[in-house]
Parts: sequence; C-alpha cells; structure tokens
Amino acid sequence: MNDISQFTEVEYFEKTVLAKALNFPDLRKQLRLQPEYFEDEKHGALASRLLSDLAFDKQQLISESVKSPDVYGSYEFVKQIAYMEVPTDKGFLFDQEQVLEHYKRRELNQAWQQYMEEQNLENRMEIRNRIDRLEKIDLVQSDKKLDTLATIFDSLYEENKTTILKTGLPSIDRLISGVSPKQLILVGARPSMGKTALALQMSQNMQNEENEIIFFSAETTEISVTQRILSSMTGVNLTKFKEPSKMMTNDEIDKVIDGITLYNESNIKIIDDSTVTPNKVRAAANNIPENKRGVIFIDYIQLMKSDTKHRDRRAELEEISRELKIIAKDMDVTIIALSQLSRANDARQDKRPVLSDLRETGQLEQDADMVLFCHREDYYIRDDGENFDATAGSQMEIIIAKNKDGPTGTALTTFFRHNQTFYGGAE
Repeated sequence: MNDISQFTEVEYFEKTVLAKALNFPDLRKQLRLQPEYFEDEKHGALASRLLSDLAFDKQQLISESVKSPDVYGSYEFVKQIAYMEVPTDKGFLFDQEQVLEHYKRRELNQAWQQYMEEQNLENRMEIRNRIDRLEKIDLVQSDKKLDTLATIFDSLYEENKTTILKTGLPSIDRLISGVSPKQLILVGARPSMGKTALALQMSQNMQNEENEIIFFSAETTEISVTQRILSSMTGVNLTKFKEPSKMMTNDEIDKVIDGITLYNESNIKIIDDSTVTPNKVRAAANNIPENKRGVIFIDYIQLMKSDTKHRDRRAELEEISRELKIIAKDMDVTIIALSQLSRANDARQDKRPVLSDLRETGQLEQDADMVLFCHREDYYIRDDGENFDATAGSQMEIIIAKNKDGPTGTALTTFFRHNQTFYGGAE
C-alpha cells in the first residue's frame, strides 16, 4: 500500500508520474513534463532518462541508485518510486497537470519574492513575463495541423481579411507586400541618411483607428520628433520650426495648426527615453488594446540598454536583439528597429550598404525577419555652392537586403529633406 502521508502533495504527484512511466512504458510517449518542472532535481533527472531511454526499467533504476546515488537518488529514495503501487495507467495526464500547477506556483512565488525585495519596473515586468510564459505551457499538445489548414483554406476566400499592413510607400510595398505581426524588421543607414524620416513617414501611413503606433525615440525629444512629423504632414520646412514666429508665414502657421489638430487625433504615441530597454518595449506592447494592431518603432537599437548588466557591449546588443524578436513573436506585434551602420561602406567604391555593415554584432541580421537599408548617392556629395537647392528631392534607394518571407531587391523613393517627406512611386 502507498503511504501517501509520508509525501507532500507535490512529491506524491511527481513520484506517481514517474512510477506510472516505469510500470507502463507505453505511457512514456505521453510524458509531457520537462525536467525543470519537477521540484526535486532527481525526479527531473529520472524523467529525462525515461524520455530518452524507452528501455530503462526498474532493475536499471535500482542498479543506478547503488552505483550513482547522486544522479537519481539513493536506493531508499528510488525504491519509493520503483515499488510505488500504481495498479492502473489511468489519470496520467491529470497527474502531470498537478506537477505542472505546482511548478507554476513556485515560479510565480519566486518572481513575487524578487519583486518584494526590490520593487522596480524590471521586477514587475518579470512577474508579467513569467505569467505570459507559464500560460503558454500546454501539456495536451494537440495536433493543430487541421486547424492550420482550415485557417489557410478560409483565407483563400476572405479578400478583406489580412494581417499584412502596408507601409504606404508603393514602391516598397510592391516588393515586400507590407509588414506582418510577429516580425522584427531592421532599417539600417549611416547617420543623417534619412532612416528616422522613413520610419516617421511609415508610422504616419500605418496609423489609423485599427492600428496603434508606438515610436520609441532614444536619440531625440518628443518635441523634436513631433516637429518632424508636423513638417512632413504640412510641407512646412523643418528649419522654420526652430523659430516659427519669425520664420513661418501666416499661411504656414495655419497649416501647422491644422496639422496639430490632425496629429492629435492620430494613433501615434511617442516615447522619448534615453534608456530604452526590452522590458520597456514589452510593457508598451502589453498596453496595446486587444482590438488594435500594434507596430513599435525604435530609434535606434544601438542606443538601447539591456535589462541585465553586461560587461561586453556586443553580448548586450545580442541579448537585446533576441529579446526584441521574442517580444514581437509573443506579443503579436511588429517591431521596426532602426540601426546605425558601420563606416565600412565609406571606404568602398560602391557605398551601398550590405548586411555585414550592421554594427557590433551579426545577431541583428540573424534575428531580423527583414532588413532594409537606406541609401542615397547625394549623401556623399557635399554641395555648398550657390546651385544647391535644399528643397529638391533626392533619390533614396530602399534596399531590401533580407526578407525571410519574400523577395529582396531595391525600391526607389524620393526623399525631400527640408520637410522629411518620402514619395514611393505610384500605386
């Protein structure tokens, strides 16, 4: 007979799961618990062995306990499992679910204790992150093939239902179709090439009542970013925003006032923060209403800080890159992160950027679903003469250097620096 009273509840269910897997080898194919879900490390080690070795039996377990008691436990410990009375294989899933529930409680208690010791944003987000991760654990692991195929089949006849969001620049959309949820997209360029202007143009084009746009600015203030948006919306030269009362005409002031009204009604939220971290991005994503599509811009990724301390900047940026990819996937948002490029292309005859120009780490290229580069030839031509026209448009190449789900190539746009406006060709 089993003396249940000698075990705590979690010990009882952990031993019951392992005993059933030992007595009924066919159940091992239904063993869904990961080793780390067990409170007792020796239980976890035994679960790992049962998963990897279907021939492992009671006799081998007893033998292992004598030879290597530090792995699965002493003889006295393992015989509680090996000789535990489990007359039926019924309830195997229920037993596993009890072990999982105890694991979830331990994880949440640990996060809560950490928060109580130091109550800050990072620890508060750690609780939220653990809850999100634990909610995704599914022991049933049902076959979702039919559901997936049904979804794809239905989409063939639902013309208006799409998760793709257009950038609003036709020449780019013709190449990449648009952006999708769960994507991490990089927009790289040398300083002052126009990547921030491109991101702001895209944010204006994408925003509507169904979408929520969040723009993290680690480099400039919200006032500066808003002025650039208003310049683009109204066509008023950005330079005039420095001293509008002196430099703007009455007509231009009226345009800006109209632009302020329109911008106030838009679904664009600017967050200027010199210490943007993945947890802050995650918190912003978590606050996006469920009925809205979220697109998060970050200007720019090399200015971000990790939520954990790193001595090596390369390792820190690699962690940031991985975290952004996880946030995009888990929170079902699109993340468009701007990236500075190295000076390597300055030394080349053809100065068009390539993937190896991404600064500091190749992890950025690896994690990104899509990499876009901004390039314009007149960036490298310094014309300070009388013939220089600051209002003239520049041909900007948007080079799609990586695209996991579609073609690569170059989209041609026209960039007007004086009012930070892009035109991307006809529809």
